[in-house]
Amino acid sequence: MDKVIAFTFARAGSKGVPNKNIRLLHGKPLLQYAIESAHACQLIDKHYVSTDGDAIKDIAKSLGCEIIHRPESLASDSASEWLAWQHAVQYLVARGEMSKSDIFVSVPCTSPLRTSADISSAIEAFLTNTCDLALGITEADHSPYFNMVKMDSEGVIETICGDETFTRRQEVPVSWNITTMVYVTTAEYILRESGVMDGRILGVKMPKLRAIDIDTEIDFEYAEFLLNR
Repeated sequence: MDKVIAFTFARAGSKGVPNKNIRLLHGKPLLQYAIESAHACQLIDKHYVSTDGDAIKDIAKSLGCEIIHRPESLASDSASEWLAWQHAVQYLVARGEMSKSDIFVSVPCTSPLRTSADISSAIEAFLTNTCDLALGITEADHSPYFNMVKMDSEGVIETICGDETFTRRQEVPVSWNITTMVYVTTAEYILRESGVMDGRILGVKMPKLRAIDIDTEIDFEYAEFLLNR
């Protein structure tokens, strides 16, 4: 039977929020929220943390995760997250700890309000649908058909999807944001393709309140506010 293996990819460096992955949020390191939500998901068999940071390794080990050392070349601000995914899968496959048909579940640090139920819903959706990868989405507040624009070099703007003219927000097609709550695929897909959106991708609806993605100080403060409530 195929295993379901969770991964959290946590670099030591972060410019938007310094030391983001180990910074305390409501009394716990941000990384801990990802680990706890994955460990509470009964569908997951094992959890690895891929990192280049010693402090991250220590926290992950103390919480029962196994470590994959992330090479320096894959830990810079410009490094591709997909290449880090491929490195982790290649490492485990080479060690005989993962087969190409096993289920890969990415549980990022940046969505601390995500629950184990959110992870389970994405895994179940992937397993019961014909798709290459499933990821969490939430309805967007702004639409590229109506109130999202692009600007030219002279400051002139136009709607991003400008082929049709809409005068009311209610008329436009529903747009969705990709969240960082959870991604589900197979080891085989990661090794074969070059990016998340290369195949048939299934969107799994997630609650907007839990879909916060921490990328800036304001995001961090907002997450703290929500957790304090």
